[in-house]
Amino acid sequence: MVRKVFLLLVINMSLSCITLAANTDNYIVLEEHDLPDVLKETSGLYCPQVGSAFTVNDSGNKPIIYNIDHTGQIITEKTVETKNKDWEALTGDSQNFYVGDIGNNGGKRKFVQIHAVSKLDSSVESSVTTTELYYVNNSVKKNKYLKHDFDAETLINIDDSLFLFSKSWNTGILFIYQINKIVPKQFVKHIGMIEGLPGIVTGGDFDNKNNRFILVGYDLKRLGSLYPFIAIVNKDLTLNNFFELADYGQVEAICVTPSGEVWFTQESSFFSNHKLVKLKVTE
Repeated sequence: MVRKVFLLLVINMSLSCITLAANTDNYIVLEEHDLPDVLKETSGLYCPQVGSAFTVNDSGNKPIIYNIDHTGQIITEKTVETKNKDWEALTGDSQNFYVGDIGNNGGKRKFVQIHAVSKLDSSVESSVTTTELYYVNNSVKKNKYLKHDFDAETLINIDDSLFLFSKSWNTGILFIYQINKIVPKQFVKHIGMIEGLPGIVTGGDFDNKNNRFILVGYDLKRLGSLYPFIAIVNKDLTLNNFFELADYGQVEAICVTPSGEVWFTQESSFFSNHKLVKLKVTE
């Protein structure tokens, strides 16, 4: 009996980091790895190099950028000298990380923030330069919880600009904003919009290898059930395709490695565990 229990434990532990061969018409699951408990509220993902990534947790957590290896285990931590009001996105360029403190479920934030953190600062605690963003036509007093379009969880770097993608609870229309990296106070109006997505967008990245955006999100059903999806958006901000991300839950962040491999992280919830997943998108 003891031997059987031991074997079951070994099997269960192995399954947490097994390479998978799951196939759909649109993607192949390559690997799944459980994340450490400290990353159970992972909400942003950035993978500029093959074999590792950076992630952050959302509101209520410490203002830390975590460097994780290819199995999701933490390599290093960098504390940012600012408050984590609602960190929801992470991206970067050759000089800086850009942390999107852009969560606004309640709609009551007069402005949201983007924190630039130098990559050249090797200290464990890093200073920060902050940009304030004010949405044009945002009526804070009229906004109601989960019933407005001035929330966001997606920040993407392309060349000299950042692109913010909305989490539009009210209309379901995806609004896209272009952000200047160095102007400290900006009033922003959307430069593009996409209709017809099956839910709200919670993360995204630009796939340089295939010259396209890859977004992730979910449809929130009754009783808290989540139905995640991946969307492919052309560089000209037109919708190419979207498809269901089967057997997953609260998918919050996604990034594309230089080789074109897609990684995403799933936040812990009642229905799902916190994990790192790697895909090959085949559509």
